[in-house]
Amino acid sequence: MRLRPLRAAIVGAALALAIGCGTGDDTSAESTSAESTSAESARAESTSAESTGTPTAESTPRGPRGAEAVRCDGASVDPDFAAYERQVQDGQLEAAVAGLEAAVGAHPGSATARVRLGELLLRTQPPRASQAANWFERGLALDEEGCGLADRDLWAALEGAGIARLMQGDYAAARPFFERSLARWPSIRATRYNLACTQCQAGETDACAASIAQVLAAEEEPGFLGEQRRAPDHYRDMARRDPDLAPLRADGPAFERLLAGER
Repeated sequence: MRLRPLRAAIVGAALALAIGCGTGDDTSAESTSAESTSAESARAESTSAESTGTPTAESTPRGPRGAEAVRCDGASVDPDFAAYERQVQDGQLEAAVAGLEAAVGAHPGSATARVRLGELLLRTQPPRASQAANWFERGLALDEEGCGLADRDLWAALEGAGIARLMQGDYAAARPFFERSLARWPSIRATRYNLACTQCQAGETDACAASIAQVLAAEEEPGFLGEQRRAPDHYRDMARRDPDLAPLRADGPAFERLLAGER
C-alpha cells in the first residue's frame, strides 16, 4: 500500500487534476467513512424515485447534455463549475468537494457534476479513490442513459475511473477504462501510458513496450486537453523511474532502444 508520486495522466480542464500510474490506495479511516457515506448517497439518489413514486430526472428520458449544455429534458441546470475551480485555486479543496457533493444532489441529471466531483476526490489527501470511482461510474451511467458528457468530461470520467482503481492496486479493473478511452481517442499519451502500466503489471511486457512506443510517437492529441498535453519527453523521463514499468526495464539495452525509438 504505497502512495507513489509519479503522475501519468492529467484529468480536467476546469478542475485540473494530475493523476497517474500505480499511486497506491486510500485506506485511512477518514477516507473509508467518507466513501461509505458517498456510496450511500449515490444509491439513495438512484432509488429515490422508486421509494417516493415521484418521477425525477433519474427516471425520465434524457436528451443531449454536457459541460456546455444547460438542460437535460427538464433536469436542473448544470452547476457553476467555475466557482468550484476558484475554491480549488484558493486552496479550499475540501470546500469545493462539499459544494459539489451538494450539487450532485441538487442536480440529478448532471453527469458532468458527478465527474467533476470524482476529479476533486482524487486530489484530496489521502485520495478518496473508492468514493471517486463511484461518482465516475455514475457519470458514465448517466452519459450512457442519454445525459451526455462533453468529450473532455467523458475522457476525464474514463481516465479517472481507471486511475481510481490503479490507486487501489487493481490493475485488471483499471485496464478496461483505458482501453475504452483509447478506442475513441487513440492518440492521448497519458491514457496509453497508464494502459502500459497495467500491461507491464500483468506480465505482458511485449504489449507494454508497444504501448510505450506509441506514447513516444509524436502524434497530435485532442484539442480538449489544452495545456495539459505533454510532449513525448515527459513520458520518456517517467518511464525511467516508474515502478510499474520495472519489468520493462529488466532488459536494460532493449529498454534504452525503446526510449530512443529504435524498437
